[in-house]
Amino acid sequence: MLETKYTPCIILPGIGQSKVASVDKDGNKIKMAWPLDVNGEEILGSLKASLMKMMVFRKDAGFSDKVKSIVKDILQPIAVNDDGTMKNGVRVVKYNQSLAQCNEKQKNYIYKMVPMQRLSAIIGEENLYFFAYNSFGEPYETAKDLDEFIQKVKKERNCEKVNLVPVSLGGALSTAYFDAYGHKNDVERVMYFVAALEGTRLIADVYRKNIRLGELTPVIEMFASKSAAEKARSLLKMLPDGVIENVVDKAIDALLEEVAINCPSLWSVLPPEDYEELSAKYLSDKKHAVLREKTDRFYNAQSNIRKIIDERKANGTEFFSIACYGLELVPVIQSFRTSSDTIINIESPSLGAKAAPLGEKLPTDHCRGTYCTNEAHSHISPDGTIDASYGYMPEHTWYFLNQQHDATAYNDTALNIAAKVLSDKNFKDIYSDESLPQFGIAHDNRH
Repeated sequence: MLETKYTPCIILPGIGQSKVASVDKDGNKIKMAWPLDVNGEEILGSLKASLMKMMVFRKDAGFSDKVKSIVKDILQPIAVNDDGTMKNGVRVVKYNQSLAQCNEKQKNYIYKMVPMQRLSAIIGEENLYFFAYNSFGEPYETAKDLDEFIQKVKKERNCEKVNLVPVSLGGALSTAYFDAYGHKNDVERVMYFVAALEGTRLIADVYRKNIRLGELTPVIEMFASKSAAEKARSLLKMLPDGVIENVVDKAIDALLEEVAINCPSLWSVLPPEDYEELSAKYLSDKKHAVLREKTDRFYNAQSNIRKIIDERKANGTEFFSIACYGLELVPVIQSFRTSSDTIINIESPSLGAKAAPLGEKLPTDHCRGTYCTNEAHSHISPDGTIDASYGYMPEHTWYFLNQQHDATAYNDTALNIAAKVLSDKNFKDIYSDESLPQFGIAHDNRH
């Protein structure tokens, strides 16, 4: 094959961007396992009898237990065993070819998940790949699959290296990849895109069951239709005293028992400072010994992410990141008053940028961070709330104010930065293009 002009780019997507099917013992598809196929109307219908009983007696009367049972049923397609393996058979819907070789349906789906058209317009769809994986699987198994995928792309495109674009959860999984396979030196550039490099406070609060009872409807809207969410909202208002607390407690228990406690990939997006406490709480028993080995391995890599990046940089790999700040985390958790993109707190994708408390500014006399090499450049955001000099890659990280996590993929400036990083080797850092400053603002080109 002819040598490609551009380095092929592999997108490592986020948690909701890879489809996984439930399969029987012969490998035949049963239904989609992820994203979950939830019928809100059916759920409310199945709750009707328990609801009526609760309302008559004006107490729980088994209603919260019914809710827990339904949540467990909903989660069965992605349920996880004590050792971190899936309870039921699943098959990832994969795209083993470049976008140029995908059919229109596949191509439309990929572009819907990661709108990288301006990149493919430069490097060609033959150089753009989408690596799908099981979002509830094991990081090091995913890393093994990614390594094999990279070898396939290198052979197909007749090139020595590839670029990686880890998105959200993909950031954590790329840490496992670099830990296990970074020594192969197969990656030229990494463009982290709102990547969970050091987890998210959201997951820590879920594991601790630190939930705000008055803010449950945003979660309902994530899993059900708007009409079902409206009915659920009305239902919540009718519940007798104490029942909401029981319902939330049982629903979170169902999530923890069926998925979260046993899921290695969810442990990979736990902030490292919370790991020892929560792993001791959930994974210290004998039945979790195998899983604990897996989560310990990732925790060690996550805790050494700066060292891993330095080792790769010493071997020629360049790292860049896009991070977002200024918004509360989802209001359902106790840590919601944290500068974030609503899903990931700013410290994670920036690897340590200093953020003022929401609604406040950094002190004007605060000390400068240690990672900046350009003393003439101010890494303070225009609104005075972020000091990028505390981040591990201050001259290779761009920030967007009030940008929602998922909508970052529709921010024209963020997309231009990613396209530049992944197509132009002369584009080196935040100083390379004055039209793409380090600090930008939220934008959603869908509107």
